[in-house]
Amino acid sequence: MNKKEILTKKNIEGVANFLKSSVQSLVATDTGCCRFILSDNLAIFVGWSDGYDMTDTDIIKSPTDQRKVGSNTIGWAINAAIKVRNDFYWADFDGLDFPYYEDTGECWDNALSLRPNMTTRDYKHDAKWFLSTFVSMFNESKKKNTKLKFGR
Repeated sequence: MNKKEILTKKNIEGVANFLKSSVQSLVATDTGCCRFILSDNLAIFVGWSDGYDMTDTDIIKSPTDQRKVGSNTIGWAINAAIKVRNDFYWADFDGLDFPYYEDTGECWDNALSLRPNMTTRDYKHDAKWFLSTFVSMFNESKKKNTKLKFGR
């Protein structure tokens, strides 16, 4: 797959709009996961991920489900990532699989924590990065002796 075919203004704007509308929806409902299908095997998911330090000002934090762990307060933050497409179970961001290498078990973890007050330019920047990552994953999966897998 050629990056120039995928990294078009239209595709970047489409993914950027998806990221922005997903954040707005998740903030409004404080629950859920959104997806943008890229291929038969991969999709961009935006959802709540657990284990974040609630004093961090660079994340979009859930106002609920925060808990004390020692002297720290941890909870949920909005993340986006390319993960293995799952048409039946995609309500839980953390429950979705990253592509992984069969021989080592290493995951292709590409998650980003989305930030409060992102601009259109920020969303477009992240969209371009996700589309570039998708092309890399797709091309890696097509190599003759690749060990990159899209599901267990």
